[in-house]
Amino acid sequence: MWPDLQAEYGDTVQLIQVDRDSDAGRKFAESYRINYQPGFVVLGASGEVTYAALGPYTPEDVRKLVAAAAGD
Repeated sequence: MWPDLQAEYGDTVQLIQVDRDSDAGRKFAESYRINYQPGFVVLGASGEVTYAALGPYTPEDVRKLVAAAAGD
């Protein structure tokens, strides 16, 4: 799913997967209060959290969240 979405959005949206079991991943998860997997965080262009919750998500769910973050 992620490679297809990244190809669709190109450079306009950055999709990042974080391994919660790594040091950096744990810090990221803690900073957004994600205590279980999968978690999902959407940041707007200025870095504000526009959505944060537990997943999983379908490609269509992701498209809707991206559109909402962009104000579409």
